[in-house]
Amino acid sequence: MDCRRRVPGVFALAGALLLYVLLALWVRRHPQSSCELALLRRLQTSIPPKIGHVLRWVSWLGFPPQSVLLPSAVIAAFWWRGQRTVALQLLSTWTASTVSFVTKRLIRRPRPNHPSIIVPVTQPRDASYPSGHVVTYTAFWLAALTAVAERVPWAWVRGLLLACAGLLVATVGLSRMYLGHHWLTDVLGGYLLGGSWYGLVRLLRCAGERAESCEA
Repeated sequence: MDCRRRVPGVFALAGALLLYVLLALWVRRHPQSSCELALLRRLQTSIPPKIGHVLRWVSWLGFPPQSVLLPSAVIAAFWWRGQRTVALQLLSTWTASTVSFVTKRLIRRPRPNHPSIIVPVTQPRDASYPSGHVVTYTAFWLAALTAVAERVPWAWVRGLLLACAGLLVATVGLSRMYLGHHWLTDVLGGYLLGGSWYGLVRLLRCAGERAESCEA
């Protein structure tokens, strides 16, 4: 990948991060939105119970203790197998959760707490913006499943892993809203941060591989 082909990617990542910051500022000034409340209520009442049960399981990876233990185990497994570059790259994607934590501390947006909102799973006590689940799934788990898929010799398994990665990323935002844990803007902020962080790590990886090939 030459420099000219990387330029659009750099601008796209910078734009996503800028939107993330602007959305955070908007959320700080408008922590409660009647439009988002109406959307959240409509979503919760329109999803069938069976699909809702599946959505509850979608969020499972993002709750402690598995939210810490499983990523640590994946990184350790790659390190133990001698693929330390991959392990460090996955660790880099996981640091997006640190940015999410800092943002939560700065913005301090309350979780949805209207009496009409259904909360079937105990609501986390931290701040609402951004959705940490969405950040972690879009950054770390997308990178982890992609890394495993790239090293599997069977095409059907690769396709299955990539499909699982895409499905997790696509449904986690819906899951967080269905459980009444997040507003729509929390989810959007999570996708902006997680997606840009994932893209940044991949961009740096490609740049490093390009530099190594030039030196060789």
